[in-house]
Amino acid sequence: MAKARSWFLGGCLAVIAGMVFMFFMGRFLMAPHVPGRAILSLRFDGPIAEITSEDPFAEILGEQPLSLRDLRRALVAAADDDRIVGVRVRMDSFGGGFATAQEVRGLLRSVSRAGKWTAAYMDTAGEFTPGNMVYYVASACDEVSMNSMGDLNLIGLSVRSPFIRGTLDRLEIRPEFPGRGAYKTARYLYTERDFTPEHREMMEWLVDSLMGQITRDIAAARDTTPEMVREIIDRAPLLGSGAVDAGLVDKLEDWTEFNNRLKEKDDAGFVGLKPYLQGLRRPSLGQKIAVVTATGAIMRGKNGRNLNPLLGGEIMGSETISTAWRKVRETRGIKAVVFRIDSPGGSAVASEIIRREMARTAEDLPVVVSMSNLAASGGYWITCGARKIVAEPGTLTASIGVFGGHLNMDGFWRNKLGVTFGRLDAGKNANIYGGLEDWNDGQRAIVDRMLDRIYDEFLDRVAASRGMTREQVDAMARGRVFTGEQALEKGLVDALGGLDVAIAQAKELAGISPETAVTLVDFPKPEPWWKRMIEKGREVRAGTSAVEELRQWWETGVLQPPGVVWMPPVYIR
Repeated sequence: MAKARSWFLGGCLAVIAGMVFMFFMGRFLMAPHVPGRAILSLRFDGPIAEITSEDPFAEILGEQPLSLRDLRRALVAAADDDRIVGVRVRMDSFGGGFATAQEVRGLLRSVSRAGKWTAAYMDTAGEFTPGNMVYYVASACDEVSMNSMGDLNLIGLSVRSPFIRGTLDRLEIRPEFPGRGAYKTARYLYTERDFTPEHREMMEWLVDSLMGQITRDIAAARDTTPEMVREIIDRAPLLGSGAVDAGLVDKLEDWTEFNNRLKEKDDAGFVGLKPYLQGLRRPSLGQKIAVVTATGAIMRGKNGRNLNPLLGGEIMGSETISTAWRKVRETRGIKAVVFRIDSPGGSAVASEIIRREMARTAEDLPVVVSMSNLAASGGYWITCGARKIVAEPGTLTASIGVFGGHLNMDGFWRNKLGVTFGRLDAGKNANIYGGLEDWNDGQRAIVDRMLDRIYDEFLDRVAASRGMTREQVDAMARGRVFTGEQALEKGLVDALGGLDVAIAQAKELAGISPETAVTLVDFPKPEPWWKRMIEKGREVRAGTSAVEELRQWWETGVLQPPGVVWMPPVYIR
């Protein structure tokens, strides 16, 4: 039986190996060809990753993920490629944040500035759902078409912030979460039932800033005024004909009519994103600029994913990112570094580990931070020491503050589930991190000292990095979150823009002329396809980790947020 099983497994492996071999041979023998006149075709439908590795199995199954890095490379090349006459964009949905949307819009506008046309098609901009982001990205194109049955759900921004204090009260769980700064709102998730005055004030200025950016950008693209766009938004949702009458949509047509019109327009064929990228030659010469990509909640250890249903998501591991910084310093020929960040923060210790390795690198090489959708709390901490900081106008950043706390779950276990705990402590404060008692006054004083130390360290790092006094930083900090546009006014960032602006700044600091082509070298290296084959196994282990967290919760009564320098999700759509 064992021998038969071995033969069976060996046969399966041989078949898989043969399929992989034939796939790569096919790719080699049938290299994609870009015709002399071509239309680059892009489709947005689902999430957009920052960066992905090549995955032949995803290509075989037609599930190759879309990445912002691939989009950038294709659109930058298309702007200068004489074979590309225009860009076709199909907007089914948009799975990125405000900063991602702005970066994509900027790339599309750069194609238009290069003299190539751009055209977007939508079946609908939302179907009984908000369509703000779908239309916002589509509006960057020279012309916008929509199906005659579609609606323009450009309805404005809406904020919903969850609070679980009512749930905790019903479950007889007592929260205690002190913090530094009335605007450090992560703790209010546990302690409040609605916005505090400071929390509401902050959300209002964030929404006003983002709404202003959307109306200004759409107005500039559609040759109207922000005031007129705002008036149209207040009349939305608009039916198809109403969207045309309002000047926000150019044509009502279906996908086939749209395609036929574009092909007749320039007598050109379509080429998809992946075939176009495969047909481009990667630059192998020239100066090298490293790009260190760091995404997710900041925690000690390695990069990964937390499947905790409450506080899970991507993890930026201090060990992984610190190792990447050391490898940057060891790699010959690197002239500058762009530090690409998309993070709500997390652990103060992990943030400092990453920041210190970045600062060591900055002693020898120019380091420019490029903020994506989020670079807040610990995500801002890790920028301290960089030469320049670049953010998109819609980036959410700062949140310079700290909080900590615990949940006393004794009533829940005892009165709701009938679970009691025998208690024995060998040490006056042995239970300070437990979840079965309230803190006493002495323990609260200890926690206050810990929070003061972290907040003071945060202020000192920002002050030294931004050329401010500690008092100046504290006056604008206290947990306040700003958009990139607001952060520029306050001196917390140096310029507005995406990855290309950060690369241009890095070239300038490194003494590389703007016209000189550079090679981008990624750190950490994207995982090769064969490692992605075991991704399901990783997910199983991550699921096991989540189960382990629940087991510890059961044993100790403690449920911890990602860290003391963390910003909770801000839901604006």
